[in-house]
Amino acid sequence: MDFILILAQFLLYGLSLLGVGASDPGLLDNHMVRITVAIAVTLIASRLSPSFTVRGARLLYLVSLALLVLVLVIGNGPGGVRRWFDLPGGLAFQPSELMKVAMIIYLAAFFHQRGTDYPIMGPVAAVGVAAGLVLVEPDFATGLLLLVLAAFLLVVIGVPWRRLVAIGTSATLVALAFSGAFLGKFNYIQERYQGYLDCRSGKADPAADCYQVLQGQKAILRAGFFGQGPGSQMPHLPESHNDMVLASVIWAGGWMSGLMVLIAYGLILARGLQIAANSEGAVSVLAVGLTAYLCLQAALNIGVVLGILPVTGVPLPMVSFGGSSMLVSGAALGLLHALSRQALRAEATTS
Repeated sequence: MDFILILAQFLLYGLSLLGVGASDPGLLDNHMVRITVAIAVTLIASRLSPSFTVRGARLLYLVSLALLVLVLVIGNGPGGVRRWFDLPGGLAFQPSELMKVAMIIYLAAFFHQRGTDYPIMGPVAAVGVAAGLVLVEPDFATGLLLLVLAAFLLVVIGVPWRRLVAIGTSATLVALAFSGAFLGKFNYIQERYQGYLDCRSGKADPAADCYQVLQGQKAILRAGFFGQGPGSQMPHLPESHNDMVLASVIWAGGWMSGLMVLIAYGLILARGLQIAANSEGAVSVLAVGLTAYLCLQAALNIGVVLGILPVTGVPLPMVSFGGSSMLVSGAALGLLHALSRQALRAEATTS
């Protein structure tokens, strides 16, 4: 196991317990179970060889795709949307979280086997269909994140610009074709964005459009350097255990705990890029993709909590209460552990 990744992972888990405990102490027992399961998933994924992971890329992608279709039929979610499966024991599983990692593995394997100048139908279908199904749920933020992750990975792989533009345009058209009949469901996106602009300009109603962000900022500002402690009564904050958990972490542990969150993701970013630099082929691409998934999603969540970005509903990996995100981010860390082990072996062989 990679010491730096273990340090960052357990630091985030500890801060997660602090934040969820400050938000709702009644959730702590359930959350500790989720973290325990996530650690087990990390251990299992860390024992998978990178070659095995690459060989299973297509199967993992197809399973994730089938789950995205199935959730639209029998799934559940707030306000009539269909985003997750209700599982026994009060658990829920969100297939779109699994698709983030499945797409990274699929693209890394595809271009490793076919080269960067291969006909584009494979990646177009993979990216466009997956993002389109997520948009149909509707989950605009996650669908857009899938497209951004895919675009970033294709740039890293070294796909020629002419082919990159063709893939991006085609995948976007496929995604829009899938979700075109559901455009009426996306009114909330314009409302959120307009509310964000009004908040930034000071024109919004603080009790409506800006309430969640302002309450989060209030908790952060009042926390002080060392925080108010997990047992103190924090300002009312919707989703304080999930999307806005960073504000809860800072409320309980202070600005120092917020800095530790940034340090933990910084360690994952630095170590993930180092693993990629010491690897070749699909392994290197996998390391970059998994690192980008964890750190980009963290950056989006932190930007929302600080009021820099519009509200997206994207969880903070390894910190938010959401079970699907906790399990999938644990699997992503486990795969990074496996890639690190192979990189160290390759380095020892050449030295």
